Amino acid sequence: MSRFFSDLVKNITPYVPGEQPKDRRFIKLNTNENPYPASAKVMAAIGSVTALEARLYPDPQVTEL
Repeated sequence: MSRFFSDLVKNITPYVPGEQPKDRRFIKLNTNENPYPASAKVMAAIGSVTALEARLYPDPQVTEL
């Protein structure tokens, strides 16, 4: 597939996520995350996802892997 990419695409610098605060005293607003839990109706619709998982983007570093 890479043979179809132009040099411009081949040389794009990958995205590097910004600093992730470790202190839970801070409410992160820089990545559009919600500091409040999802409503009960939303959680019922989602099913097996926890309230914490529903309000945050996935780990950008994929540290669990």
